[in-house]
Amino acid sequence: MIRPGSTADAGALAELGRVVVPATYAHISEAEVTRTLATWWSEEALADSLARLPHWVAEDDDGRLVGVSNLGSHDGRQVMWKLYVHPDQQGTGLGRALLERVVEANGDQPLWLSYVDGNERAAGFYAAHGFVEQHREPAPPYPDQVWMRRDR
Repeated sequence: MIRPGSTADAGALAELGRVVVPATYAHISEAEVTRTLATWWSEEALADSLARLPHWVAEDDDGRLVGVSNLGSHDGRQVMWKLYVHPDQQGTGLGRALLERVVEANGDQPLWLSYVDGNERAAGFYAAHGFVEQHREPAPPYPDQVWMRRDR
């Protein structure tokens, strides 16, 4: 089930982050795992994000949070900052369903996102869903951020 996220989900999302972040980035950069967990997946950072931005969370049949997506803005652009699915739920269509919530909420505006260079799974998923690479931002000592855009 996918539903709107709320600040009450911060703890469960932090728990999800402790699974999805290493699974997503450990093969790319352990430093990226540490930075990402501390900066964007702490319970405090998640509570702040949930209070400011629309989020969608996915629950499994046991009520465990197994996915999240959100929508915000940056430099006048609409940006999907998060789209993560628990490793044991990948390949089930949950990522596509979470993306669809963001696309619907975004309306007719171009939708932007970034992913960490080396995350080939994300690159392929986003390209398959109509996103096109626009530019890369160096982020030494971390991998580059790859920015993509999808026009409705």
